[in-house]
Amino acid sequence: MLAFSGSIVLGLLATAGGLGYTYAKYSRLARVELGSVLTERATPSGPQNFLLVGVDSAANLDADDPARAGREDIGGLRSDTIMLLRVDPESARASLLSLPRDLWVPLASGGSNRINTAIEIGGPEDLIDTVEQYLGIPINHYVQVDFAGFRGLVSVIDGVKVWFDKPARDRRSGLSVEQPGCVKLDPAQALAYVRSRHYESFSNGGWRTDPTGDLGRISRQQDFIVRALRRAVDRGIRNPVTLDNLVDAALETVTVDDKLKGDDIVDLGRRFRSFSPDDLDLYTLPVEDDTIGGAAVLRLLDRPAQPVLDLFRGTDQATITPDGVRVKVLNGSGVPGQAGVARDALVAAGFTSAGTGEADSFEVGRTVVRYAAGQGQAADLVARYLTAGAVLEEVTSAIGADVVVITGADFAGVRSAPAPSTSSTTTVPTTSATSAPTSTTGSTTTTSVVGTVPRPPAGADC
Repeated sequence: MLAFSGSIVLGLLATAGGLGYTYAKYSRLARVELGSVLTERATPSGPQNFLLVGVDSAANLDADDPARAGREDIGGLRSDTIMLLRVDPESARASLLSLPRDLWVPLASGGSNRINTAIEIGGPEDLIDTVEQYLGIPINHYVQVDFAGFRGLVSVIDGVKVWFDKPARDRRSGLSVEQPGCVKLDPAQALAYVRSRHYESFSNGGWRTDPTGDLGRISRQQDFIVRALRRAVDRGIRNPVTLDNLVDAALETVTVDDKLKGDDIVDLGRRFRSFSPDDLDLYTLPVEDDTIGGAAVLRLLDRPAQPVLDLFRGTDQATITPDGVRVKVLNGSGVPGQAGVARDALVAAGFTSAGTGEADSFEVGRTVVRYAAGQGQAADLVARYLTAGAVLEEVTSAIGADVVVITGADFAGVRSAPAPSTSSTTTVPTTSATSAPTSTTGSTTTTSVVGTVPRPPAGADC
């Protein structure tokens, strides 16, 4: 993401140094020929998807660099981090989807394996084809950065601040935070933090491991991205001199596809020049644990994944509105009057009431939104209005409404406007299991968070 920021804001230099200067900078970007596998945009000014890949390569690091500790030299490329960034120039909206590296997929080159093996087997072409064929998401552009490039970009913005409420470590990635508080991670520690899959925190006299592995790492990475972009703005990224330094750092180690032209960069830079980091919509894929050949992998939950996949496919143009959804509310927490309070708030938001009642149990912890076949978009809309989000549950029996809300102990009211689609909900078919979110972010984009993500306390400047 930082690599992409370095290339996209290159367009801003056009206002300070002229188009000639901008194109001269662009000509220094390393490029890889991928035109034969990339998808052309439907319209020149329409939304486009960037495949962002952090490669597991220490090739540009010094021989004695700490990041090389315990590593074997490997040939070719390995994808350490895979993300999809969808940018819509017309609305100046940006959405980021993280793909778990252990996601089990059918490879475009043949056979099935973890998605992070695609680039090692068949290069960027195979990874692009795999994403397009399996997830149905068109890839318009490709951006790649390695360890040295990531650290260089963090260096330009003078580190990134993260609040640790406890000492933290990852002995495999090299993360070591001995004292809690607001810690400015230097380039080496920032790399160790975002690569951490075996994150530990010190509590009650011992080290406690985050058991969520790659999913917890994704949550920390997404939080880090927003913090890094805020830091870039604070350090003056919109100042031509600071921006020039960031671009120069990106030019050293960032690789882009051969179809990303200077005009594209200039146009995107201009349209996103006022973009706020807190407006970045963050998404993850619903998955479940599995074991194949004795190895732990993640399998995509197909039905729950469709709303977020549709967003990145560009097919999420539903026109459903609250006034077209009949909602029944059942009290599942036992809090007196909660069903009526929730019903009134939903009606105030525009939904139509189908009555209230009591659930079969008053021990519901996580609020549930039930829906019948064909009402998935209505359920998603209702859940996005709930402040604390909800678990979506499809049922086959009659429910007496389009959607039934079963309030849980986490019920915290109704929003005045919906959160971004699928960002505040976890969708779970009644026959499948998946990890429920443990907390939500404090930014304007409400995102389900899995695993341990260090957060500053209220009022802390970090």
